[in-house]
Amino acid sequence: METSQKDVESLPTTIPEVEALIKQYDSELKAIEDAFRELVASENPAKGIFHASEIHENRQKKNIAEVNRQFAVNRRNRLRMEAEPF
Repeated sequence: METSQKDVESLPTTIPEVEALIKQYDSELKAIEDAFRELVASENPAKGIFHASEIHENRQKKNIAEVNRQFAVNRRNRLRMEAEPF
């Protein structure tokens, strides 16, 4: 998945809004990690119960959320730098 210029421009434009977005991504990442743990714990190789596709999808969601969070962190840092230049 590529990030377009439109996606980058759609990020909030104030530091408090960006920090709220970062907290939202942190919560999303925690929920994704909890779901991952549940999937792994519910697997039972002896009974042939595997969740490979669900685990793969979960990892993809985690990667997307981490990248989106990093975009938000970068935006926050840029806004701080613009507010207080060197």
